[in-house]
Amino acid sequence: MSSLILEKLQWLAGYGWDEQGGITRLVYSDAWQQAQQALKTWLEEEGFSVEVDAAGNVIAWIPGAESPDEWIMTGSHLDTVVSGGIYDGQYGIVAGALAIAKLVKEYGAPKKTIAVVAFAEEEASRFPFAMWGSKSMFGKATIDDIKGIKDTAGLLMEQVIKELGYSGTQEPRKQVEAFVELHIEQGNVLETEEIDVGIVHSIVGQRRLRITVTGEANHAGTTPMAYRKDAMKTASLMVNRLLSIADEWGDPLVATVGQFELEPNISNVVPGSAHFTLDVRHIDEQSLEEAANKMIAEIELIAKDQSIEVAIETWFSSQPVQMNERIIQQLIQSCKKQKIPYKSMHSGAAHDSQVVATTVPTAMLFVPSKSGISHSPLEFTEEKSLIQGMEVLEDTLFRLAYEDDKN
Repeated sequence: MSSLILEKLQWLAGYGWDEQGGITRLVYSDAWQQAQQALKTWLEEEGFSVEVDAAGNVIAWIPGAESPDEWIMTGSHLDTVVSGGIYDGQYGIVAGALAIAKLVKEYGAPKKTIAVVAFAEEEASRFPFAMWGSKSMFGKATIDDIKGIKDTAGLLMEQVIKELGYSGTQEPRKQVEAFVELHIEQGNVLETEEIDVGIVHSIVGQRRLRITVTGEANHAGTTPMAYRKDAMKTASLMVNRLLSIADEWGDPLVATVGQFELEPNISNVVPGSAHFTLDVRHIDEQSLEEAANKMIAEIELIAKDQSIEVAIETWFSSQPVQMNERIIQQLIQSCKKQKIPYKSMHSGAAHDSQVVATTVPTAMLFVPSKSGISHSPLEFTEEKSLIQGMEVLEDTLFRLAYEDDKN
C-alpha cells in the first residue's frame, strides 16, 4: 500500500496528465485552474483557511493561538513544464499540507500561524517571466512588470490574468517571518553520494546570454578557406573557449551552451550566421560577474581575430542568494534528531525560495532525484525519500511554529 504522500501526489498529478505520461500544467491553463480548485477544496476539507491572491497563488493556513500575525510558511509551485514529472513543485505543496495537518492533529493549534502556499507560477513554461507567483506575493513584481509578455499563441499574460479575475498587483506579504521549501534535488548529487537529505545553503546566481555571430554565407565548393567568413568556425572557437574557461575556473562555476543554430543551415553553404546561448552560474556574485565578463571578452577577442561581427545580449540575470543560517540549523537539528544523513549543498537550479529569501528568512530542503532526471515523465524519487523529507519538514515547522526557538 502506498503512503498518503504518494497517493496525494498521484491525485494532484491527474490534473494535467498528457499523452507522454507526464504532466503539462502551464500557468492559467485549464489544467492549472482545475488543479488549483481541487487543491483549494482539499485544503479546506483538511481544516485550513484558504484564499487565492491577486496572482492566483493559493494560500492555506492554520491560525496561531498566541501570535496569529506571525506566519511560518512552506510550499512550492503548482505549475509544470511541458510534460514534466509528478514531484517538481507539487511535492513541496502536498508534503507541506500533510505535515501541517499532522502537526495540528497531534499538537493542536500552533503558537504562530502556520501556512502552505501553492505558487501560481515558477517555471516560465508558458510566459517568459519566471517565478511570477512568488514575485507578485512578496512585492517583487506587479502587473506593470509583465506588460507586453506573450505566450506562443500570442496571448498577453496581463490579459489572461485579468480574464481569470486576478488583478496581478497586491501588497507584499509582510507577516511571513520564515519560509521553508521542500523540493526534489533535480540533480544526482544526493543519489551518487548516497545521502538522504540535502540542506541548501545558497542558490546560484545566473547570467544568460544570446550570442549572434555574423559572417558571410557562400558556396561550400568555390570559396577558398582563406577567403571565408565562416560563422560556424568562429562560433565553434568561441564555444570551445567558453567551456574551457569553465573547466579552468572549477566548481561551483558551471557554463552551458544549450542552443546552437546556423543560417542558412544547408550542407553545401558556408554558414553566414550562428546563434547560440550561454548560461553561466555560480554561488558567489563576484565570481559570477568575473567569469561572465571574462567569457564576454573572449567572445569579442575571437570575433576580432576572425574578422567576424558579434552581438551579445544578456537576456536574464539573477544574483546568488544565501539561505538563512538560523533555519538551516533548525533543519540540521531535525535531521540529527531523526538520524537522517544530510549534506550541506547549493542549488544549481532556480527556485521560488530565491525570491522569498530577499525579504523573508528562508531555507530549502532537497530529497534525491533518481539519476538526477527532472522536467520529464521519468522524474522519480523513492517513496522512502518523500516520507523522510516530509518528516524533516514537519519537525522543522514544529520548531518554528510551536516552540518559537530563535536560538
